[in-house]
Amino acid sequence: MHTGVTIAYTHDLVEWDRLADIFAHAPFATRLPSDIQKAFTNSYACCFAFTGNGTHDGVLLGAARAISDGVYYAVILDVVVAIEHQGHGVGGALMAGLLEKLPVEKIYLTAPPDKQGFYKKFGFYKHNNTMARYAHPEAAFENGVLSKREPWSLARLSRNFTGSKPGNDQMFE
Repeated sequence: MHTGVTIAYTHDLVEWDRLADIFAHAPFATRLPSDIQKAFTNSYACCFAFTGNGTHDGVLLGAARAISDGVYYAVILDVVVAIEHQGHGVGGALMAGLLEKLPVEKIYLTAPPDKQGFYKKFGFYKHNNTMARYAHPEAAFENGVLSKREPWSLARLSRNFTGSKPGNDQMFE
C-alpha cells in the first residue's frame, strides 16, 4: 500500500487540470478538464487519491468513478493513477474505496488486457454476454477492443438467460 495516501469521496479539492494531465500521461486518454469534471460530477460515486491527509496541501494521485442505479447495476469507469505512482497501491486504494460505495448485485468495468489481473484481485471475471456501442468504432476494431465476430456460441449462452431462445447460433456480423 502506498503510504501517506488519503481517499476522498468529494471532488471539492480536485484540480481538474491536474486530473486531465494524469489521464494524458497514465497513459489513459486525452480529455478536456471541463469534460472530466462534468463526468465525475454526474457520476453515482467517485473517489480521489491524494498525498497526505487530503487537505489543500495534498497532491492528486488518481481517481475513479462509477455510474449506477443504486440497486442492481454499476459500471466502474476511469480508474486512473499518475504514472509515477502506479504499482504502489494507489489503484488498489481507489478500487477498495469505490467498491464500498457500490452495494449492488452486479458491477461491470472494462479493462485493457494488461490490467485485467489487477481487477481479478477484486473479484472481477471476464464477462461472456456484454456488448458495446461506440460512436466511432473504427479505432476500437483496429485496436482489438471491439470484435465483429464473437468468440462464444450464442446457442450455448442462450440457455443461461431467462426468455432466450436456445438454438440461435448466428454470429454477429
